[in-house]
Amino acid sequence: MSKNDGLHFDVSTGLKRVLGRELITDDEVAIFELVKNSFDASASSVQLYFGDEVICVADNGVGMSYEDLTSKWLFVAYSSKRSDERADDFRNLAADRRHYAGSKGIGRFSSDRLGEEVVIQSRTHGAGETVHQLTVDWELFEKDSKEHFDKVPVAYVSKQSFDVPTELRGFDGATEHGTVVTIRRLRRPWTRQRILELKASLAKLINPFGEGVDGFGIDILAPNEVAHDERLISSSAKKDEEPLSKDLVNGRIGNFIFSTLREKTTFISVSIEEGELRTTLTDRGELIYRIAEPNTYELLELAEFRCDIYYLNQSAKLTFARRVGLPSLQFGSVFLFRNNFRVYPVGEDGNDWFGFDRRKQQGYARFLGTREIIGRVDVSGSDKDFQEASSRNQGLIETPAVEQLRKAVMDHCLKRLEKYVVPVSWIDKGDATAEDLSRLMTDPGRARVTAAVASLVDNETVRLLEYSTRLVDLINERSGEFETSLVGLRSIAEKMGDQGMLARIEAAEHRFDDLKKSEADARRVADRAMAVAEAATRRADAAEVEVETERRRGHFLESFVGADTATILNLHHQVTIYAVDIAQQIENFLSQTSEKTSIPREDVLRTLEQMAFLNKKIMSITRFATRANFKLDSEKIETDLAAFIYDYIEQIARTTSSARLQIIAENSHPGLKVRFNPIDAAIVVDNLISNARRSRSSRIKFVITQKDKASLTIHVSDNGRGLSEGTSRSRIFEMGYTTTQGSGLGLYHVRQALGEMGGSIELDDEVQSGLGFVITIAITRRGA
Repeated sequence: MSKNDGLHFDVSTGLKRVLGRELITDDEVAIFELVKNSFDASASSVQLYFGDEVICVADNGVGMSYEDLTSKWLFVAYSSKRSDERADDFRNLAADRRHYAGSKGIGRFSSDRLGEEVVIQSRTHGAGETVHQLTVDWELFEKDSKEHFDKVPVAYVSKQSFDVPTELRGFDGATEHGTVVTIRRLRRPWTRQRILELKASLAKLINPFGEGVDGFGIDILAPNEVAHDERLISSSAKKDEEPLSKDLVNGRIGNFIFSTLREKTTFISVSIEEGELRTTLTDRGELIYRIAEPNTYELLELAEFRCDIYYLNQSAKLTFARRVGLPSLQFGSVFLFRNNFRVYPVGEDGNDWFGFDRRKQQGYARFLGTREIIGRVDVSGSDKDFQEASSRNQGLIETPAVEQLRKAVMDHCLKRLEKYVVPVSWIDKGDATAEDLSRLMTDPGRARVTAAVASLVDNETVRLLEYSTRLVDLINERSGEFETSLVGLRSIAEKMGDQGMLARIEAAEHRFDDLKKSEADARRVADRAMAVAEAATRRADAAEVEVETERRRGHFLESFVGADTATILNLHHQVTIYAVDIAQQIENFLSQTSEKTSIPREDVLRTLEQMAFLNKKIMSITRFATRANFKLDSEKIETDLAAFIYDYIEQIARTTSSARLQIIAENSHPGLKVRFNPIDAAIVVDNLISNARRSRSSRIKFVITQKDKASLTIHVSDNGRGLSEGTSRSRIFEMGYTTTQGSGLGLYHVRQALGEMGGSIELDDEVQSGLGFVITIAITRRGA
């Protein structure tokens, strides 16, 4: 041969090992490749059969003709998926698939990883079509590495029907179409544990956020494991429980946990629609905000970009572990899907492809990491923009589009979620264990939500489309967060052009100014009275010998007799402040309504609520102030809150309540030192006892326990009539809501007082008879 003749490559049988067992390094990945082929064949269903020394992957896709098998399947590294588009196929239309999961032309070699022999049976759609069968013995490629690849024979036969195990459904007729890949002489046995691990991985391969979204389902059939499954089902039925899907081998693969988590987590959803980035943030079932802004990621414009990230607090993590059977950390973090199929190993435990954990190291208490979140990122597109590495477990190859993808997920998904979670949830330790919005429905909680939304929309390019009117609204003028919340509310109302909200804000500011003036006037009157009383006391002290008073017992004195003059003066001072404040508010209300022929119920209710709350403060003071072994010259004290509440119930509430109501208190809390207003604590206890008395209870019980080092829990239960028929459980803490003859203010005041103490209250569903509440009070984290 002349040296000038053209040269060419020659391929040996060793290529099979390179593209098979050496490239596909994991058995699960090998099965993934076969399942992805079924997806690309427009299948709506795939059945995975595990028998004795055999695995079958059977689908109802479009199937392959003889020409497809010879010119495509047997053509190494050729992929018709790069150019073919079956847009008119009915399954393609139903599933809305515009891209393929694979396009390398080497996925067929994955069967070499699983077994020594593979048999392909396939039939296209149409009556009377032949079943074409290929048989490949991979061991023939191992005999001589110098043998030419194309010299190894592949057996072919045509048949009238599929030859498959009887358990496989849909392949017993003469018109069924699809493909069955049968792998024989397995290289490793498939034990029950291995199949369960595969099932868990496959659940994350297609769609870990619920079945049916992609129009594609996977079923596992393992006859040898049916008896074991039935024993588990029977055992669960005896306990009146549902068996966990993760423990059963046979059946449909899917994750149904995320429909539950949507009601128990904070999650953000971001997509590109009509040239805009659309973002929706939802917190435990409540839409917090929905915004739109210009899309700055031009390479993602046509990529059908979508990102859903869930923040898992402690409560959601426990729910996840209970339902899925493993901690969320082991399940994974934020998965990446290209053309509806999982890109490995993005999202796996320990993988930080998006860079979340690298960033978290810069500010552990300020940033979210993979341990706190779980989610899914979707893109569609060609290999030019989003190409998987050939090893199948290295993620996507770096391209400008991939760079924009990472930036979009970091800046507009994770950081947006952080800007809500950190200042709203992390600052309140009690919210970590809350399954609902009970802690955010307090005034401090709603103020935090308002501030977070206001901060987000303080940007000219952001359009606020919708927000939660339950959480982003005016809070009570008494709240310490009132003034700062008004700033956020005003910016939101101006952004939305909400003239009604702006008018309400202005009215609230006037009420707040009046309230402040009333308080100032009341204190001036009380201070003058205090000065007169102190002068009289000094004259009396000059003429009398000071007598040592009885020492304190707990937080309260045994009786009024032990109260010294200073205590009496403090009592007088506090009562005067609140009494004058009530009088001033009455005067203000009469002045404001003097020329009106009708007054809105909301205005009357708000004014009466303010006066009722002040009156309850006076009543609480008269109950315990004369016996308090602490100074009342300031509103707050710092002491053991658990012990204070227990002492108040035992020594004040019990002795001043009706003899017909038995009050029981138990305290197993080791102690929680907190700065709080003692009158708030008294209002909580007094109102709950009053509710029990009105519901004709003969007993009410307070059980104080420790939930963690920085919080306490109080379980309150009575044996009264419970909630009236027709009562809305979600509204019982609203101002003025009542289904009885009551004012509808008692439980509202309880929630308000607890909110100022960093606490929350919710109904206790565990109480079967009467009515029960769960109170949680946590030390608030600052600067988190």
